[in-house]
Amino acid sequence: MAFKTGTEIKVGIFVFLALAGLAFMSLQVGTGKFLSRGTYELVVFFDNVTGLKVDSPVEVAGIEVGRISSITLEGGRARLTLELAGAVKVPGDTVASIKSRGVLGDKYVDLSGGSPDSPALADGGTLARSDRSADLEVLFQKVGQIADDIGLVAKSVAGVFGGPEGEQNLRLTFDNLRDLTVSLNGMVQQNVESVNLIVDNLRAFSADLKHITGANRDGIDTIVANFETASAQMSQTLERVNSVMAKIDEGRGAVGRMVNDQELGDDLRQAVASLQSVAAKIDEGKGSLGRLINDDTTSKELDKALEGINKYLEKQDTFRTSLDFRSEVLADSGNVKSYLDLTLQPAEDHYYILGVVADPDGRTRETETLTRIWTGSGYSERREIEEKTERDQILFNAQLAKRWDDIALRGGLFESTGGAGVDYFLWDDRARLYFEAFDFDDDDPPHLKAGGRLYFLKNFYLTAGLDDFASDASFFGGVGLSFTDDDLKYLLTSAPLPVN
Repeated sequence: MAFKTGTEIKVGIFVFLALAGLAFMSLQVGTGKFLSRGTYELVVFFDNVTGLKVDSPVEVAGIEVGRISSITLEGGRARLTLELAGAVKVPGDTVASIKSRGVLGDKYVDLSGGSPDSPALADGGTLARSDRSADLEVLFQKVGQIADDIGLVAKSVAGVFGGPEGEQNLRLTFDNLRDLTVSLNGMVQQNVESVNLIVDNLRAFSADLKHITGANRDGIDTIVANFETASAQMSQTLERVNSVMAKIDEGRGAVGRMVNDQELGDDLRQAVASLQSVAAKIDEGKGSLGRLINDDTTSKELDKALEGINKYLEKQDTFRTSLDFRSEVLADSGNVKSYLDLTLQPAEDHYYILGVVADPDGRTRETETLTRIWTGSGYSERREIEEKTERDQILFNAQLAKRWDDIALRGGLFESTGGAGVDYFLWDDRARLYFEAFDFDDDDPPHLKAGGRLYFLKNFYLTAGLDDFASDASFFGGVGLSFTDDDLKYLLTSAPLPVN
C-alpha cells in the first residue's frame, strides 16, 4: 500500500477545515447569532402569541430583519423582545402583527405601517401598536358558528318541505315555475317584432329629444327663468297675505275690528236673539211672513216658482267659463308670443273663444308701386316693391267650436285673420293635439301651426310644436295657466281686502 503524498494530506486538511467552518456558520445563521453584533432590542405586547417561538423571524416588507429573543408573561399579556439589526430603523407608529406562512406555516412577526415622519425607536423602546391577525383557532370557531347557522336553516327547510305534503307542495311549485317559464317564452317569441319596434321607436324618440333640447337650449333657459320670476312673485304674494293676516290679528282694519271687537260680539248675540224671536213668531203663523209660510196655498205656489227657478239654474250649470293665458318661446327668433283667451261654453258640444295675441314678430306686408315716366318718345314703367313689417302687434281671436266626443272643429278669426282648426283630446282632456290654418294670402302660403298641450297640477300645462311650417318652420315651447269658473270664483273671493 502506497503512502499518501504531502500535497494530498494538505488538500484533505483544507477540505475538513472548510466543512467545519461551513457547519459552524450554518448553526450561527440558524440561531440568529450573527445578529449579535450591531443589534438593538424593541419590546411589543400581544394578547395571544399562539404558535410563536423564540428565534422566530421578524420581517419588514417580507425581508427578515431580526429575531425574537425572548417571550415572557407580563400583566396578563405576552411580552416579546425583538432583536433587530442596527441598520433597520423602526418609526414609533409602526404596527407589529403576528402572521403565518400559508394556512399551516410557521408564525413570524411582521412590522408595517410606519410613517417616515415619525421618530425612530431607540434601543429598549416599546411598540405601542400591535395587531393579532385571526389565527386558525378563531377561524375554526367562526366556521363552526357558520355551520351551526346552516344547520338551523336546513332544519327549518326540512320542517317546511319534509313529509308527503311538503314534497307535494315543492313539486307543485316547480310545475308552476315550468309552466310560467313556457308561457313567458311563448309570449316573448310571439312579440319579438313588437318589442324590437318599441325599442327602435324609443331610440329614435331619444335622438329627436336630444336634438330638440340641444337646438333650443336658449328657449328652455328662458322658460326656466320665467318660472323663477313667477316663483319670486308668488313669494311676494304670500308675504302680503301674511301681512294682511297679521293686521287682522292685531285688530287693524274693518275685518280686524270685526274679529277682535268684544262689543261687536255682543251686538251679534243680540241680533241672534232677535232672529230667534222672529222665527218663533213666524212658526206660530203671526204676521204676513208667518201666514205666508204656514198657508198651504202659498207653499204650493212657492214650490211651482222654485221648480221654475231650478230648471233655469240647471241650464245655467251647463254654462262654463274658462280663462287661459300662455307664453310661447319661438326658437328661431327667441321672441316670446303671448295669448290670453276667454272660453264661453253654453253646452257640452259647442263653445266660443275670444282672445288677444301679443305677437313681437308682427306681420310683413308687401306694397307694389307702378310709376309711368314720359321719356320723350313714350312712357316707361317702373315697378317698386316695398316690404313693411309691423312689430309688437295686438291681434285678436274670435272662434266658434263644435265638438264630437274627442274631436273638435274651430272656425273664425285666428290672429285677426280668417282660419280654421281641429283639436284632438286625450286622457280625459288632460292632453290636446291641435292643427290651425289661417292668414290665407294670395301671394304667401297660409300660416300653418301644429302642436300639443299637456296639463298637470290642474291649472298648469306645457305646450310645444311647430309654427308657420308652410314657409319658415319654427319650433316653439312654452307654459300656460288655465282657470275655470270655479277657480275664478275662488280667486275672487279669496283676494285680500284693502285695510286702512
